[in-house]
Order: sequence, then structure tokens, then C-alpha cells
Amino acid sequence: MSHDDGGFTEGGLLDSIVFMEQSLAQRVQAFGTEEGETVRQWKKLCTEYNISAMKYLQTDEFDTALDLLNRAKQLISSPVKFGEIDDRRKLLAITYNNMSCIFKRRGLLKTALGYAEKALKLETQSTKADNPACTHLNLCAILSRLDRHRHALEHCKCALDLIRAGNFSGAETPGLMNAFHDGEEPESSILAVCYHNMAVEHEHLGEYDKALQAYYKSVEVAGMELGPDHPVTSAFAERADEAQANLEAKSSAARAGRAARKGKLTEYDKKLLSVGGKTPRGTARGGKTPRG
Repeated sequence: MSHDDGGFTEGGLLDSIVFMEQSLAQRVQAFGTEEGETVRQWKKLCTEYNISAMKYLQTDEFDTALDLLNRAKQLISSPVKFGEIDDRRKLLAITYNNMSCIFKRRGLLKTALGYAEKALKLETQSTKADNPACTHLNLCAILSRLDRHRHALEHCKCALDLIRAGNFSGAETPGLMNAFHDGEEPESSILAVCYHNMAVEHEHLGEYDKALQAYYKSVEVAGMELGPDHPVTSAFAERADEAQANLEAKSSAARAGRAARKGKLTEYDKKLLSVGGKTPRGTARGGKTPRG
């Protein structure tokens, strides 16, 4: 099947990859795996596998996306070794992260979690891994959907520490950030998303004061990095206001509950109890609207 969607043509992508595969094979045969240009072509092909896979993920072509990532995995893990070990670890971590994104999109959360954990382990072993913060945020999103909110929050805090320490390239890791934004608004602030996801997890855990602080911090950061009128800033501001109202209702409902236990429940208290049970939305993946 050939189509043009989002600026790419399926046939053109696959034809380009086949050409790159053939070119690398010829280069290896002529010069071996350690020659500089051979290594550059190997990195370029592995990167292209990941970029193309994320484009197919955006159109829900899961089988094609997974096939490309498996090709990347095989090339990186081949007995015929290219590049330095840290290069291989970095590229394999990116590939595992993207596999995690595919399984997360399909709702196979435990499988997604396994691949994300493999990615993080590789990144901790590589001196060239440039975006481990994204891996932590990916783990946060998966664990949140598995209702493991305390662990999700810990990964979000790790991401925040890494970003503050400057251990984030700021550039787009091939494939990974596209998947992180899930095909929506590509221009976002990872720091703002991090604060937003922290807020969601605090809210799930009933830590309402911390949740509100983090919600409004996400708005502040998005406003500084993207501008006050940017769609991401507006979406986070709307979510923060909703959270403020929701958490105030929950606080009032809790007071009404205490009054009920003392036998002092009024009609107004009953109304508060009826609106105080809303649950927080899911963690944001960066986009026009934060959603789970």
C-alpha cells in the first residue's frame, strides 16, 4: 500500500530504506565494518529505521513499524559489530523505547513496560545516551496507566532531576520524541510536560496541594518556553483551572463527609459529596491537549 500522509509516502520510505540497506552491505563487503564511512552509514540506517517506524506508528500501521524496529534491533545486535559499544547501546535504547511506544499505543502495557525498562538499563550503561529523561517520562506514562502511581511519580522526579542537571540534549532523538508527542503538536516543552505529569500522579495519590503546585508550574514553564498564547500553554492552563475546581470540590466533599459522620449532613453537603468524586486525567504526552 502506498499513500501520502503527514508529508511522507510509504513506498518512498521503504524504497529509501532498501537502498540504504544495499549500500551498507556493499560498503561492508568492500571496506569492512570498522571503516569510518561504513560506521556512519550504519548509524544512519539504524536512525532511519526508527524515524520511519514512528511515522508508521502515527498512522497506526503497527506491523510495519514493528518490522522496521526489529530490523534495527537485528542490525545493532548482530554478531558483526559496528561502531563503539556505547553507540550500540544508545541506538538499541532508542529502538527499545520506540518498541515500547508501539505496545503502549496498542494497550499492551506490560510489554511496553518491559521494553522501556530495557531502554533505561541500556541508557544507564552508555555515556552517549542523550535523552534518558524521555525514557523516564515514558515509564511514568505506562506505570500511570497500570495504576502504579507512586512508581510513576518517582520516574517523573528522575526525569525532572535529569532535565535540571542538563542531561537532556534539547534536540530531537530520532523517533523517540515523535512518539513522545504521539503525533500531535511537535513543539512542546519537556519540562512543562514533566511538571504536568507530576501533578497528575500527585492527584492520583491524593496529594492535592502538591498537585496544584505542579499544575501551575507546568503552565509557568510552558508560558516561558513556548509563549503564553501557545496551544500547549493554553491546554495546561485549562487543565490547571479544572484541577483547582475539582480539588476544591474534593476538599469540600471531604469536609462534608466528616460532617456526615458526626450526623450533621445538610442538603448542601449532599450536593458536595455528589460532585467530589471526579478522578484526574491521565499523564500528558505533549500535544495540543493533555490526555491519557
